[in-house]
Amino acid sequence: MPNSKCLGCLNEITERVINLSTTDKDLQRKLLSELKEHTKRNFDTLKLPDFSTEIFQIIEEKTGTEDPFLQIKIDSNNYFLELIPKIRESLIGLSINEKLRILIQYSIAANMVDFSTGGYTVDLAETARNLTDFPKEGLTIDDFDNLVSTIEKSSTIIYLSDNCGEVVVDNLVVEFLVKEMKKEVYFGLKGSPVSNDCTLEDFKRDGLTEYATETFIVSSSFGWNLHQTSEQFNELIRKADLLIVKGQSNYETTLNNLMRYPTFKFPPIFSILRTKCEVITANLGVTLSSNVVKQMYPMSEEQRKSLKEIVD
Repeated sequence: MPNSKCLGCLNEITERVINLSTTDKDLQRKLLSELKEHTKRNFDTLKLPDFSTEIFQIIEEKTGTEDPFLQIKIDSNNYFLELIPKIRESLIGLSINEKLRILIQYSIAANMVDFSTGGYTVDLAETARNLTDFPKEGLTIDDFDNLVSTIEKSSTIIYLSDNCGEVVVDNLVVEFLVKEMKKEVYFGLKGSPVSNDCTLEDFKRDGLTEYATETFIVSSSFGWNLHQTSEQFNELIRKADLLIVKGQSNYETTLNNLMRYPTFKFPPIFSILRTKCEVITANLGVTLSSNVVKQMYPMSEEQRKSLKEIVD
């Protein structure tokens, strides 16, 4: 059963998506009432974020709007594309490890561009303005050294991005892994619109340079639950030496997968994110607005026994 706090969040996001999807006030009221009742009726048994994906699909069917966050996504990518020269300039003269650490911290800052977390608001201009000062905040959970040593031992890496805007900075991390660390990197995006997550179409439309060995589709749902991932992802994860996942949905579905598929042979998994949700924050044992680089797999038997899905 989800945490009771998830109910308010789901209803808030539902209303936000409905209002972005249609200007018809009668339809807005009707849909919101129906979906609030649907959420309340199923709340005790629903699985997150599967249910969130279902809500988005219902709103699309009822309103005919496939991508309610389209303009937000375009604006987000444009803001961060303009910051690339500043980011590159800040890396001049640093060692390889220092460059990677700063790039990852920039990517955590960009993870603040999240329009699908209840009780959380985004100011694109302010986030972009403060980006280059962000590394001074540091990391609350700091498994960066373990991440570097795992990268050094890896040949093939999967990197799952998250939101538009953020994807611009993630793409610079991918460029660094490919060009500076000589790794084969597969950059995972969405196949169709899900909140403000970056799709392969968004990536191409907004002119992002492809640095990865291949930029490919992971899923068309929140996160990467294995029952929803693409055939290509399912093939890649079996040969990858490392999986890096960005953002709260990817963190949440990593937990889901580790719990639901205990015999699956996962590669080492690291999660990189900014905490914006009280429930995920509590699961991590940190405070809100914490910056996290966390090794999630492999784990000890004791750690495995203590695993809990966010919904429990």
